[in-house]
Amino acid sequence: MEISAVILFLFCGLLSGLMNTLASSGSAITLPVMVFFGVPPSMANATNRLPILVGSTISVYNFQRSNDIIWSKTLLISIPLFFGVIVGSFSTKFIDSTKIQWILLFAMIFSFILIVTNSRKILKGRSLIKTNISIKNHIVFFLIGIWAGLIVLDSAILILFELILGCGFDLSKANPIKNFFLIIISFVSLLIFALNDLINWEIGLVMSIGSFFGGYWGSKIAHMENVKKWIYRILIGIIIFEIITLGIKLFIK
Repeated sequence: MEISAVILFLFCGLLSGLMNTLASSGSAITLPVMVFFGVPPSMANATNRLPILVGSTISVYNFQRSNDIIWSKTLLISIPLFFGVIVGSFSTKFIDSTKIQWILLFAMIFSFILIVTNSRKILKGRSLIKTNISIKNHIVFFLIGIWAGLIVLDSAILILFELILGCGFDLSKANPIKNFFLIIISFVSLLIFALNDLINWEIGLVMSIGSFFGGYWGSKIAHMENVKKWIYRILIGIIIFEIITLGIKLFIK
């Protein structure tokens, strides 16, 4: 690998780790770059799980040191997510790259509508957490797990929405839990993809180095004042960018 490519992959991993920790959609940075360098979409989708795993792990470590994760609730709702990821990861072999891109576009439009129409709830959240997580919440997280195993892009946004709007978490509490869920998603799917020889380990490891520092930095600045509003703005900006770029790719050939 040329030094210029190494620097680019390191930088992309850094931005991806930072975005995944603070908000979401770090994959919107890493996936297009890998495809541009000739990595097949299915392999890029699989390889992308490695930097997500590394960045999320270091961010969760820092969040835990600050006592930001409510483990009793987190572990409970991670169970259906875990099984959903297994189902989704095994389903990737049945969907071609073009269909995946169309699924991504509709998912991003749906995410944009959700985040704009629920902006007040997302920013304010609720100070009290429900005593019991309902069956509906478990079903939703199972479905999110399927999506995350299939295509990880935008799964973090869906997790945030369900944690905030479905379970009643404040954004500042939902974000660390989201990062723990990303560990589950990336670890389980990475194992399945590795067994199918879909991982480009060279690119994945280089991006993981950048993602490590991005996740570390992101978890440190997540406690800064007004960071909640900035997370919200970043989410909107990323989703708009994703919709435009993917839409151009699909409609202008």
